[in-house]
Amino acid sequence: MREARLAREWDVSRTPLREAVRRAAEAGFVVLRPNQAPVVRELSGADVDAMYDLRALLETHALALAWDRIDADILKRMERGATAARPGGSKDWRRRCLRFDRAFHQIWTRLSENSWLEADLRRQHQFWSVFQSWVGRDEAALRKSYAEHIDILDAMRAGSKARAIAALREHIQTSAEAVRSALPGHKRDDRHGRNT
Repeated sequence: MREARLAREWDVSRTPLREAVRRAAEAGFVVLRPNQAPVVRELSGADVDAMYDLRALLETHALALAWDRIDADILKRMERGATAARPGGSKDWRRRCLRFDRAFHQIWTRLSENSWLEADLRRQHQFWSVFQSWVGRDEAALRKSYAEHIDILDAMRAGSKARAIAALREHIQTSAEAVRSALPGHKRDDRHGRNT
């Protein structure tokens, strides 16, 4: 990422560009190197696994913390969001489905009442939202993700904390697999049944 070239291409001064690069580095999109131009970070399957392992730990913990604050009104709001995002029907269902996905995950993050956890999940979500846009291009993957959200919601309606947490963990693992399969140079390792 050559600063002077980017400033010319985007018709911006270097000061806001430097700030944007710094923020991109904080989010993990860019690697800063002493006395060298920043580079866009390349991700491997192992990077994706590590990120989504962390996501599973953080989000399931947030759901456990929020569990007693997820009342009937919140469940109804989640159900309305799920109904509005149901796959098929209108032309913009993909956009609605992705918007529902973001809002759905934010509910237990916010209700965890742990500001440190919420701030970290919000920061991590910047990275995940890029992956979400990849998955959103694949209709089958998006429909599967929607069905997994409904499984989590069904467990919540049934009052089964353990089942909801297990469904959330499984959903995050499936998301990691979808992201790994979208990485450039992706191939399947049949010896271990995993994407690399």
